[in-house]
Amino acid sequence: MFSAEISNNALLETFERWTDDFPSIIPWCVELGSSHSQFTVVIGTAIHGNETGSLPAVLNMIADLSEDNANLKARYFFILGNPDAVRQGTRFVERDLNRCFNLTDTKSLEGKRAIEIAKVLSEADLFIDYHQTNQPAVFPFFTFAYHEESYCWAAHMGGGEHFVTRDIKTAFSKEGLCGDEWLRQHGKPAVTLELGRAGLSRDAYQVTLSSLQRVIGFVETELEHGQKPQPSAPDSSRDLRFYQVVAKLPWPGDEAMLNPGFANFQYVKANEELGVVRPGEILRAPVEGFLMFPKYPKRDAQGKPIDHQDGDIVQIVQPLNEHPRRLWNH
Repeated sequence: MFSAEISNNALLETFERWTDDFPSIIPWCVELGSSHSQFTVVIGTAIHGNETGSLPAVLNMIADLSEDNANLKARYFFILGNPDAVRQGTRFVERDLNRCFNLTDTKSLEGKRAIEIAKVLSEADLFIDYHQTNQPAVFPFFTFAYHEESYCWAAHMGGGEHFVTRDIKTAFSKEGLCGDEWLRQHGKPAVTLELGRAGLSRDAYQVTLSSLQRVIGFVETELEHGQKPQPSAPDSSRDLRFYQVVAKLPWPGDEAMLNPGFANFQYVKANEELGVVRPGEILRAPVEGFLMFPKYPKRDAQGKPIDHQDGDIVQIVQPLNEHPRRLWNH
């Protein structure tokens, strides 16, 4: 049962108890099913510590699968990405875990954790990574570089109808490699689903649970029939709606500020006022489209961001005019 009142510490304690019953090759990871299976699914939750919306449904699924563990056909890993950040209620402790999968950082807490997680990802035939956005979203959406097999899994699992994508040769961030990017570089499918605003919600719970049920049900059925789990591409009537980033507005400086209340996938017109670059200088949308990842940093008494800001203050996406398969299927 879902409850929005449960604390982060209670969620961590429940997950940790499951790791005692079903330990894995790394800490904070539950392993279920057969270690001799020909197919391994990895589920990621709370890779960012403030993005706990998928965690109650993941715990629910672990409980359900544990009751029939001996009969599971696949092998399942459930990874709680950054428990220290969950405990602190923050995105990360030292650096963004989901930028650490170059696996070169051996000193920071998150760098070490990425190296651990990569040990599990190296076993994966499929990685489903649940995330949330800092600001509200009009609806859940997928976001990852186009990769045919990953796209087929996203379309099959449900949870979202909108897919922000890009050429697989284009990195998501200059800050470092994401976990899903690392796995696709190794030729395996990986799907990232953004559930909406960070934190617990009934919508995040329901989307996570229903998508997990579809994935795991399909995997178990296919293996039962002696087939490798691989969903086919959807027909045009059931296909996802595709978008790409067409504008990135770099962070202009400490005086920059978006107008309050913007959400992910909120429509804006070209030249619409988005905020200010500095007092007296308006920040405008260079093109029409839908806002993506609007940034509202915490500020001090003088109005300056508490943390160092870089990257983009906001991005704008537009619908693709043709299927990404025809654009970027390398």
